[in-house]
Amino acid sequence: MRQVDGIFFDLGGTMRLEVKDAVYQDAAKRELHERIQPDMDVETFYNLITTRFAIYKSWAVNTRREVGDELLWGLFLQPELDHEWIKAHCHELTLIFRRTKGRRETVPYGVEVVKTLKERGYRLGIISNLIGEDYEVNRWIRDEHLEGVFETQMLSSVCGLRKPGDAIYRLACDDMGIEPRRCASIGDNLDNDIPGAWKAGIGINVLYHSPERKHIIPITDANRPDYEIRDFRELLNIFA
Repeated sequence: MRQVDGIFFDLGGTMRLEVKDAVYQDAAKRELHERIQPDMDVETFYNLITTRFAIYKSWAVNTRREVGDELLWGLFLQPELDHEWIKAHCHELTLIFRRTKGRRETVPYGVEVVKTLKERGYRLGIISNLIGEDYEVNRWIRDEHLEGVFETQMLSSVCGLRKPGDAIYRLACDDMGIEPRRCASIGDNLDNDIPGAWKAGIGINVLYHSPERKHIIPITDANRPDYEIRDFRELLNIFA
């Protein structure tokens, strides 16, 4: 009997990799500045936004909560702006802000692997701390022709819950109607992607050694994965 029926994928650092590109990032900074038109130069404004985002991030990590785009910009990043304007433009602002950090590219062989797993009968889902609600994710799914592959998208900025808390895993399992012990989780972060999954009762945890991350965190009983991979195609051997 197969050990799992459902497989959940993390996005940032796992399914999608951040690639630094100075020209691309500088263009995004200028675009963000043009959209908001603050009374300061591009770099001063960007430093203000990143400082405020660091404050937000600290709050999110400490509370294991996440807010949607409207509250992100209206409460944390640009509370000075008109609320109705923020409501109309917040999703695009978050997408542009994320581009200031780098380009996002799908992990090598990621598309082929998830499509193969789907063909093998596994039910697939996404569990991610990604900011930006589902605006960016849906665009990525469309661009990669992955429509219908992921049965659920449990994003922290939508459900309000954040890894490493176990509640977001339980919510994803409930959404798919699968017991946690019959699910697997694929992630790149020993602190975020393993402990909560274990606590939620996820049956199999796989650590992807992402090129984005150097695993200097020691592996303990609390974050020990069942499998470690360095190439996404290895998942096809684990989930045969």
